[in-house]
Amino acid sequence: MIKFKSLKKTLFFIILTTLVLVLIIGFISYKKAINKPLKNNENVTIIEVRYGEGFYGVLDRLQREGKLTNKYFIKLNLMLNKPNIDLQEGIYQVNSNVDLNELISILNNQNDNKNLKKLTIPEGYDVDKIAKKVEEEGFCSKDDFLNAVKKYPLPDFIKKDEHKRYNLEGFLYPDTYLLKSDTNADFIVKAMLRRFTEVLDEIENDLSIDIKDDDIEKTITIASMIEKEARYDEDRTLISSVIYNRLNDNMKLQLDATVIYALGYHVDVVLNKHLAIESPYNTYKYNGLPVGAICNPGKESIKAALNPEKTDYLFYILQDNGYHYFSNNYEDFLKKKKELGY
Repeated sequence: MIKFKSLKKTLFFIILTTLVLVLIIGFISYKKAINKPLKNNENVTIIEVRYGEGFYGVLDRLQREGKLTNKYFIKLNLMLNKPNIDLQEGIYQVNSNVDLNELISILNNQNDNKNLKKLTIPEGYDVDKIAKKVEEEGFCSKDDFLNAVKKYPLPDFIKKDEHKRYNLEGFLYPDTYLLKSDTNADFIVKAMLRRFTEVLDEIENDLSIDIKDDDIEKTITIASMIEKEARYDEDRTLISSVIYNRLNDNMKLQLDATVIYALGYHVDVVLNKHLAIESPYNTYKYNGLPVGAICNPGKESIKAALNPEKTDYLFYILQDNGYHYFSNNYEDFLKKKKELGY
């Protein structure tokens, strides 16, 4: 009987201790969620409030986007404190270190973020497509943007070359930008170029390397071809390896994407007549790299250009599933090409 009572006391103590620990851990997590509701994936978090949207709806969307520390603890705090929240439609640029009260204050429109508009430039856009997008979003005309690109002072790591279509091609980083509605073309170019240098710093940290200024143009030119050729991240480092292997073997790169850029307009199928175009971008006609980048690549393509897979591949071809088939043998490549119906 004594042993049974002793066992009951031990179990009670274990349960009580466990409950206390759970409460302590829960309280710590609760305080963390309230003191820092936004995950610090970036220094700044972009939050969109849509017309008629409530704060719970915004929280649900932020949770889906992986931007919240703990949605449930935040909602618990709102139920307990019942703050007065009157959201205003708009796009907000929020410091990721704000606490919950500061976040509510910002989204209640007690600052000047309401005048910001979002400009999203997809990876792989070239300068002409960016100019068209900027015009469509109502920031400035296409011609104003192109003139700003042509006249913008080049940073030291870009060599001016009259044979390039645009000297800044490849260096206007594709991203989402929050800009005032009256932002001019010069400011947009400056913002995109500044973001490029920031991303380059991030890549150096990610790969633990130091990219020399003299190597940046070559890297971005290769990255731009990878961006246009690859549909999936898994293919990027492999395509990069083919480019380097062909360069090392003094083989023409023969990339369709460079011909399309040389043409200045899109074609679904590159024909023999297209391959004959006279252009320093045409890698079917000339050995080595094209004279410059053919689009503005994203982070993963730049990483792939700096860190190619070690292979002996010299050929690749697009398959029906969107991935590429790689080979080191020309006969094998031709066989696969026939099999795929090219």
